[in-house]
Amino acid sequence: MKEFIINLGPLETRIAVLEDKRLAELHIEREESRSIVGNVYKGRVDSIVPGIQAAFVDIGFEKNGFLYVSDIAGTEGTGDFVIEDGVAQAKTRGRRKTLSIENILKKNQYVMVQVSKDRLGTKGVRLTNFITFPGRYVVLMPTVTQLGISRKIESEKERDRLKKLLQTLRPEGVGLITRTAGEGAKKLDLQNDIKYLTKLWERVKDKMETVHGPGMLYEDLGPVLRIVRDTFTGETERLVVDHESEFERIQYFLDMYAPTLKKRCEFYKGPKPIFDQYEVEPEIEKALRRKVNLKSGGHICIDQTEALIAIDVNTGKFTGKTHLEETVFKTNIEAAEEIARQVRVRDMGGIIVADFIDMEQERNRRELMRVLQEALKDDRAKTTVSEVTELGMIEMTRKRVKHNLIKALSQPCPYCEGNGMVRSVTTMTADTLRRLESFFCRSKEKSIILRTHPDVAQRLQTENKELLDAVAHRFTREIQVEAVKNFHIHDIKVFNPKTGKELKL
Repeated sequence: MKEFIINLGPLETRIAVLEDKRLAELHIEREESRSIVGNVYKGRVDSIVPGIQAAFVDIGFEKNGFLYVSDIAGTEGTGDFVIEDGVAQAKTRGRRKTLSIENILKKNQYVMVQVSKDRLGTKGVRLTNFITFPGRYVVLMPTVTQLGISRKIESEKERDRLKKLLQTLRPEGVGLITRTAGEGAKKLDLQNDIKYLTKLWERVKDKMETVHGPGMLYEDLGPVLRIVRDTFTGETERLVVDHESEFERIQYFLDMYAPTLKKRCEFYKGPKPIFDQYEVEPEIEKALRRKVNLKSGGHICIDQTEALIAIDVNTGKFTGKTHLEETVFKTNIEAAEEIARQVRVRDMGGIIVADFIDMEQERNRRELMRVLQEALKDDRAKTTVSEVTELGMIEMTRKRVKHNLIKALSQPCPYCEGNGMVRSVTTMTADTLRRLESFFCRSKEKSIILRTHPDVAQRLQTENKELLDAVAHRFTREIQVEAVKNFHIHDIKVFNPKTGKELKL
């Protein structure tokens, strides 16, 4: 059973996708960092970098977007497209024409571009010249002429039916892709969708000619209507939203595109916050933890690095009833299902390495792969999965579109600076004594005040007092230790007791 729970607050919009009452996806959009994926702009080529075959394009923001040569229409051989987050992404397949970006674009040239990826860290937005306009049932692609069917429509009979319809309905010179929601759609539904999108494209083209300088030509729907358009289908049990005006907007949208789904849309009026009522809040809290428990008593640990995400599977308290192989197999199967869920909930991207517990039997390894791939089927992001290695490891790659949940909801700890660890009290005590020796070798100060973290100060005043006294005696100096509550454990400072001036340690 699939449900959408939507919470609109003053600072952020949160959309939870529940599958069998468990959190499967979480989408968060804040006013301060609204997504612009899908928006179309008139951009000015600010600079061209032949070394990376990319252009930096001014679209009216402080930071330029970047456009790779492979994302410019007319530079590819055979084109292949997939639907992701309502935007058709172009993929290169076959031989590419040998065109260099400096032969296609010139500095200060104006070009129509669409945002395919939001800003990530210090990178600007990624742009594409393969313009796409998603409707309810089809995606219009005015810069190519291919016809395609969503890969999630599996019935060959239905795929053939839709392809024949597209061939008869396609306007001249454009491409079309049938979306997943188009499965079973009538000819009139597709026709109305294409008619609306064609008019939209004409308006965008006209605006491209009239807008002076870089600027926006088309803005995609907001987060709520976008997810209604892209994923609210007959397979969804219900959609519940806690904001009355947004509920009315959804009803108006469904009136035009999917009136049969209106009865599945509810306005939540309860006194309890909607995410508490549907037990989403505790699930979000769990998604921020490193350790995730499994039903059997085992657990997985998720660690994120700059290069990849590592997931470790452990049996934990689960010891099984008979053989070790059976215990390991059951833990791995549970872990595979949970990993697939966590990948979606946390919106992990890039390289993901899952270290499953090693199994001796080949048939168990094959079953593990089958379960993992089956569990990943509902993921809208493109994921590739490698075979199980002899050591029980599986490598996955998942398309990175935006910041994952951890980065979206948290920031690096100012105390450990994102490392997850700080130096121990023993390490800092030894370091303090060494730095004092170095300081006294180059300073003539006869008396100093040493200020440190309370734990380090206590160590220097108690069990390691003899070591501190030995340093003072060796250099004939006087050392007064003071504990400072708000000091980082790594902080060590020395001061002149008469002037109060800080000295360079």
